[in-house]
Amino acid sequence: MASETALPTAPRTGKGSTAGEVLLAYLSEQFTEMLRQEQRLRRDETDAIHKMRVSTRRLRSVLSSYRRILPPEPARRIRSELRWLSQVLGAARDAQVMRHRLQALVAAQPPELVRGPVSARIDAELLGRYDDALAVIRRELDAQRYAALVQDLGSLAADPQFTGPAGKSARKVGRRLILRDLRRLRNSVRAAKREPDDERRAEAFHEARKDAKRLRYAAEAYVPVGGARAAAMVEAAEGVQKALGEHQDSVVTRQLLAKLGAHPGRGGSGFTYGRLHAVEERQGRAAEKQFRRLWKGFAGTHGW
Repeated sequence: MASETALPTAPRTGKGSTAGEVLLAYLSEQFTEMLRQEQRLRRDETDAIHKMRVSTRRLRSVLSSYRRILPPEPARRIRSELRWLSQVLGAARDAQVMRHRLQALVAAQPPELVRGPVSARIDAELLGRYDDALAVIRRELDAQRYAALVQDLGSLAADPQFTGPAGKSARKVGRRLILRDLRRLRNSVRAAKREPDDERRAEAFHEARKDAKRLRYAAEAYVPVGGARAAAMVEAAEGVQKALGEHQDSVVTRQLLAKLGAHPGRGGSGFTYGRLHAVEERQGRAAEKQFRRLWKGFAGTHGW
């Protein structure tokens, strides 16, 4: 079993730590968490898929943000494999999230406006997706590709072969790396806000969400040396990420509602799906407005 790999011992970090020590501590913590959630997933425990996916995203993100203090390989290969694992886990998680979102939306409608077996159709579509995705997860966790990723992560955590500024003060090195991720986010938001086409703007906001998440996790790793200012950056980036995540969830949900409305099935009606689509359009616009409000406060970014 892949998760039988020996777990690394994370170094203690503080204000005097090096950049390498800070990165290694975060990598070790998230690697341990990924393996813990793998075991919970195998036992079918609630929210294990979500938490395992979050740990893989944290690992990949921090390996990207702090890549200058690691050799290109195997770090590049590990990032690619973590992206693959996140996608494997994501199909099931996305089906879970969308089902709960849609069922709550249906429950909020006046009963007389829910025409046909809407809830049953939503369940048939999304529970089917979830079951198929879960079968893929279980197969992949027992396959060689996942075992190789775990082995590579364990080797990296045990002997990272640091390069470049890894031995320098984490306070200086980490701040520069976070500023680079901050510039990346600002550029992606600027591009999204300039996009006049709704569909392309939604895609651009989705990319900005990924950049906000990357900044958040880079700042998380930096908290032991960056203190309150780093924690404030984590909180600010998380707020932006969540607002853009709500926007993206609305976009994806509307795509499914359009599909279901076009083919409502036996005893169904396109009416309710169209109504739900309209509600989701309003929620998507509200999420974008919420993001823009948050971004006004984020633009100065706490003195960074």
